[in-house]
Amino acid sequence: MDEVLIQPLSCEDPPQYYSLPRTVIGSLLWITIIGAYVPQIRRIRKEGTFGISPYYILNHGLFSTTTLGLRFSHSVFYVTYNCVASGELVGWKGYSASLDFLAVFVQWACAMVLFVTYVRHRTPAVSPDQAPARRLSDWQPDDPHEHKLTSDSMRMLLLAYSVVILPISFLLLIFNGHPYFQQERAHTVLYVIFWSVWIAFLCAMDAFLVAFKFIKQLKTIGRLRTRGSLSVISVFLLSVVLILLALTQFFRSRANISLPRQRHVSFGRFLQVFGYVYGCVSVDVMYLVAGLGYLVLFQLCLVFDWNSLFGTRFGRIQLA
Repeated sequence: MDEVLIQPLSCEDPPQYYSLPRTVIGSLLWITIIGAYVPQIRRIRKEGTFGISPYYILNHGLFSTTTLGLRFSHSVFYVTYNCVASGELVGWKGYSASLDFLAVFVQWACAMVLFVTYVRHRTPAVSPDQAPARRLSDWQPDDPHEHKLTSDSMRMLLLAYSVVILPISFLLLIFNGHPYFQQERAHTVLYVIFWSVWIAFLCAMDAFLVAFKFIKQLKTIGRLRTRGSLSVISVFLLSVVLILLALTQFFRSRANISLPRQRHVSFGRFLQVFGYVYGCVSVDVMYLVAGLGYLVLFQLCLVFDWNSLFGTRFGRIQLA
């Protein structure tokens, strides 16, 4: 039986829950995640979506969905889930163990609320046949224009992606302890082939989405020379909470990582170990990258806010 992917059910050694003080801190973290999204959602409802790239919103939703799927499907927290699902951990211990999934789920739920708010309150675009006749050179960066990525397209893409990613990932989680998958043959087929490919796919998608969403938003701000309806408070808070979320997930998952020492391994075994280790740190790394990306976005927002408010009096900050 494989020691890496299936470990004995042990809820106390190592403990699959936090201490009481850390449970309180973990609860404050997911509450803070909600608070980080509130200013942006309120600003969109009040002022519209000018200056916020639809690709940024769409990819933020796709990134959050991928990360939630990766948290569900990766085996590093299978033992934690089994302890809660079997009733071994109840009360505050059960809640504490569930924080590993709850914080990631809350971040995903907030991203979905932000997506829905953006689509519902999206600033109307002017189609070419409705726009006043003028030369192309006369158009300004902040002029309304026809949206290349329509709201219907955004909804369909996110829905289709979520319908595929989340059910498969959740099934891997809830069936991980089923007796059938403890058999050597079934275990090899599921985890060495399908599980490894699935984890590699989610990790690759996560890395692409977290980079692409910031590139599109940074380009939008640079083109418009303003952050528009983008909330600088939300951007700053998200940079903080996502970095904290990355750290808490990493330190919590360390105890569940168990790698046997072997001098010689087969290629299949190598794929299994590589997928396991890379998947263990992928969620943490992606949250860390996202937090740092928001920090860069926050600094760019401050630059253009300074130029807008104080540029004439104190001098404008020039970007290379």
